Amino acid sequence: MEMEKRSRQSNKPPVRVSTQVTKLNMEITEMNHPSHPHTLTLKPPGVPYHCSGCQELGFGPSYRCDYDDCRFILHDECANAPSTGVHRFFKNSHFKFYEQPPGSKTRVCDACGKDILGFVYHCPRTEYDLHPCCMKLKESISDNGAKITLKLCNKVPSNCLKCNSRNTFNGIAGWSYASRDGKYCYHVSCVKEMVVEKWKMGYFSAGESNRTQMLDYESQVAMTSTEMMQIGQGSIGRTVSKYIRIAKIMFKLIFSAIFGDPISAIAALVEAMVSN
Repeated sequence: MEMEKRSRQSNKPPVRVSTQVTKLNMEITEMNHPSHPHTLTLKPPGVPYHCSGCQELGFGPSYRCDYDDCRFILHDECANAPSTGVHRFFKNSHFKFYEQPPGSKTRVCDACGKDILGFVYHCPRTEYDLHPCCMKLKESISDNGAKITLKLCNKVPSNCLKCNSRNTFNGIAGWSYASRDGKYCYHVSCVKEMVVEKWKMGYFSAGESNRTQMLDYESQVAMTSTEMMQIGQGSIGRTVSKYIRIAKIMFKLIFSAIFGDPISAIAALVEAMVSN
């Protein structure tokens, strides 16, 4: 972290973003980014990391600094963030990319409800803010068999399966991924919180014990979040099993939409979380 701080305090002027492809055993993309004085190299998905740009968790491809012990790292979407953007949920907003949140007050992402701590898309006129990773969320996601399709919603159609509420933890409505009929949904913020919490506890490290813990944890989450939905219904056992299965598949899809498709080791862990 000390090296990262020294890198950010470098007297070198910002370098205009550029990319170049170098042939080694494979094609490796390198770039110079205005937020960092050293060259960044594109790396394939590996262990989970903390993005130095938006300060959010990442699992997918990243741009990393190989200079000495510098630990600077950027999400692919943070490293290649366009200078401006629009979003269909905010039709009157024109977003500009900032390396630091503008103004003195604490800004909150209008998609996930989490604080903005670094890179952000901000509309000066409407005051809306989005994390780069939230800005790029897909409008719809489906499982391989297309049996379950989830749609990104800015108005939560039903209580979140995780928190059993329509609002996020800080009272913001936030976005959710919901089933076509609107009966099942997860807040984007709830999935983020769930994954970050377990990452901090070491659940994404290698080991069968961690994999089993995650499977048990997600089963408990799915069971708790659906218990209220079972009151007054028949065939309780089969109904609960159905809801748990749907909740797990939804979690897997949303995990990939937010964090990117994980490498095989993490994919196996996620698979365990959504297995019957």
